[in-house]
Amino acid sequence: MAPPTLDTEIDLINAALTSTGNSPITSLEDGTTEATVAASNFDRVLGAELAYPWTWMHATRALNRVDIPSTDTSWRFAFQVPDDFEVERLEHCGHPIPWDSLSDWVVCNVEDGVIARGRWRPPVREWPAEFRAALCVRLEALFLRSLSEDFDKAARRDQDAERAFRAAKLADSRRRSPRRPGTSALLEARRG
Repeated sequence: MAPPTLDTEIDLINAALTSTGNSPITSLEDGTTEATVAASNFDRVLGAELAYPWTWMHATRALNRVDIPSTDTSWRFAFQVPDDFEVERLEHCGHPIPWDSLSDWVVCNVEDGVIARGRWRPPVREWPAEFRAALCVRLEALFLRSLSEDFDKAARRDQDAERAFRAAKLADSRRRSPRRPGTSALLEARRG
C-alpha cells in the first residue's frame, strides 16, 4: 500500500489521527470530536512551527500600485500586498526604502519598481517533506494527549517531534544559499 500523500491540511491531520488510532475526518467542520480538536488546535500548532525562519517561506514580490485613499499621510504611493504575504522590507533598485503598512497595502514615496521581501505561506503540497513529516508527529502528540488521553505516549511523540523538527531545520539550512555571495572587504584586503 502506498503511503498517504500529504498535500492538504486535512491530509496531515488525518495521517496523525489514523496513526494514533482515531478516525479520520472529512473537514474541520464535520462535527466529530476529532474535527473539533483539530480545528481548535491546528492553527496554533502550525503557527508555532512556522515561527522559525524557514527558507522555503521567504519570497520576493513585485508590487502593483493602487490609488491611495484620501488619508492624512505623508506617503504618496500605495501598493497592494499579495494574500498570505507578510512584508518585511521594501526595496527599489536593490536598496531598502522607508515604508509603512496601511490596511492590506504598503505605502512609500517611490512611484514604481517597488519590490517587497518577506514571508508567505505556500500551499501544503509545496512544504518540504521533512517539515510535513515533523508536523504530523507534533499533531500525533496533540491527539494522543487530547483524544486518547495517553500522556506518556504523547510526551514521547513530542520528543520525537522535536528531533524531527531539528532534522528539518538542518535540512533547511543546508538548502540555504548566501544572499549576497562574494567576498568581504577584509578578505579582499588580505588577498592583496
